[in-house]
Amino acid sequence: MSNPSFEQHLKKVIAFHFSPETGSPFWLEKRKKFNFDPLKDINNLSDLRLFPDVSEDLKHVDAESLIPRGLLSAEIAGIYESGGTTGKPKKVVAFDEWLNNLVTWRVENVSHSQEEKPLNTLAVVPSGPHIVGEINKRRAKAYGGYYFTVDMDPRWVKKLLHEKQFDVANQYSQHIIKQIEDILSNQDIGYLIATPPLLENIAKNKPLTEKLNRTLKVITWGGTQMDPDTLDYLKEHVFPDVEFNASYGSTMILGEARARMGEEYQDNPIFDSFSPNVLFEVIDVEKAENTVEYGSRGRVLMHHLTRYAFLPNILERDTAIRLPRNDGLVGDAVAMVEPLQEVGGVEVIEGVY
Repeated sequence: MSNPSFEQHLKKVIAFHFSPETGSPFWLEKRKKFNFDPLKDINNLSDLRLFPDVSEDLKHVDAESLIPRGLLSAEIAGIYESGGTTGKPKKVVAFDEWLNNLVTWRVENVSHSQEEKPLNTLAVVPSGPHIVGEINKRRAKAYGGYYFTVDMDPRWVKKLLHEKQFDVANQYSQHIIKQIEDILSNQDIGYLIATPPLLENIAKNKPLTEKLNRTLKVITWGGTQMDPDTLDYLKEHVFPDVEFNASYGSTMILGEARARMGEEYQDNPIFDSFSPNVLFEVIDVEKAENTVEYGSRGRVLMHHLTRYAFLPNILERDTAIRLPRNDGLVGDAVAMVEPLQEVGGVEVIEGVY
């Protein structure tokens, strides 16, 4: 089905990234090897399948090659890396303006306290070269209050799990919990962002949950899957007066989707992407050229389509149920996200992330 608004957006993005004046060295060099002309042959969503998935290239490219010539004077928020779940980390460049736009969209449907005093945020998320930390720092600024975080290295945990050093991995988890305890010893927190495994560990610590429940308003979970029974337990028995919401994202789309408010699919959150800038498709695991039917499970295909980055056809390590969007915008919504057991012969280890 034709979507003139999206097609206009797509043509502008293609023109920017494949013009010698504004495109990045990475894509201008790639163009020389294409058997199609991006400026003429890319007109709609399905045409994006002509592009290669450049995930593997992003494990080896230098950051300078990824910066569009048309944005050389724009402020860069940072150079970020993927979690290394399936091998060597991939590298991306995130521009300041893009992250501000993303966060503005992301917080539109999150409750804000009407109290005079802004509420603090605690983000128990990977630190270092991971974009999730920067996104949450900007979300905290949008909420007001101060931003607190922990020192977390997800790659180390994944290495421990891969080597079946479960006792050591548990010690690392307790190291994270101790950092949370130190922060809460003298700080009130209104917004908590954490992965499901860490929320479960927090739930086992009664003094910690009692302290959090005095001031906590919203918990945002993400990074790994959470089954409905665990979520219900946390809502009903651990944090009964706290609002829960969820996020689903990837370094490769320079951001995250948000959970649909007031609507779920079989007790699971429904995630909508920042369309038309970031799009999800759900494709057949065996026949990647085919999109699965609504209500069916397939592999998640992502596209980032802005002047800040062009990352089409990124085949994620996740499967999900394909659902229609409810806003008339291009792309799929997804629910019941689950990781593949392995990608390219490499075991997928989620760890705390």
